[in-house]
Amino acid sequence: MSEAQTIFGRPVQLFAGHGIINSMPRVNREPRLFDVSARVPDGFVYHQDFISEAEEHELIGEIQGLHLTPFKYYQFTGKRRTASFGWQYEFGKSEITTAPDMPAFLLQVRTRAGKLFNIDPNSLTQTSIIEYSIGSPIGWHRDIPHFGVVVGISLGAACRMRFHKYDRRSKNFNRDEILSLELQPRSIYLMSGASREIWQHSIPPVKELRYSIMLRTLRAKP
Repeated sequence: MSEAQTIFGRPVQLFAGHGIINSMPRVNREPRLFDVSARVPDGFVYHQDFISEAEEHELIGEIQGLHLTPFKYYQFTGKRRTASFGWQYEFGKSEITTAPDMPAFLLQVRTRAGKLFNIDPNSLTQTSIIEYSIGSPIGWHRDIPHFGVVVGISLGAACRMRFHKYDRRSKNFNRDEILSLELQPRSIYLMSGASREIWQHSIPPVKELRYSIMLRTLRAKP
């Protein structure tokens, strides 16, 4: 049973005990609530139609002009291609290192994302651009502990995002306990709290070319 509430001054649909799913207003249309039966973890907030189709097309064009390199996971090379700005990290290394500044074309979308989630846009200091070619997956993982909250913007094609609770004592988990959500093109999400710290997430192999813009805050050192 869903319950109407507000967050950051916006009406949302809250699924009891889980995160928040909502739609942004469509261009020249009335705002539309995202009708979904999926549940998402606490701390996960999802909005459709964060940007327009024209803005999406422009962003993809800019991204395709960047120098993207194959993603490396320890000694393995993945199908995804990526670029990092602000900060970069390499699996197997204990520290993050500085990266080139964020391209100018991403500054406006970062500002809008920060305002939507009531986050200082300047605190979103790390950006990753990810290109998912057809058949590219991303396995079960949590973002590295150097970063705090995570904002993701989807471009080009939809994909399925799955969640399960992380248990460091066992690599096995009950597949009946997996939560999942279809990330639509032009949508945006926030991962914080339990969804960031307790749950792992993954994306099965995509069926169409997809891009994502990932924005992250830097976690304060203890």
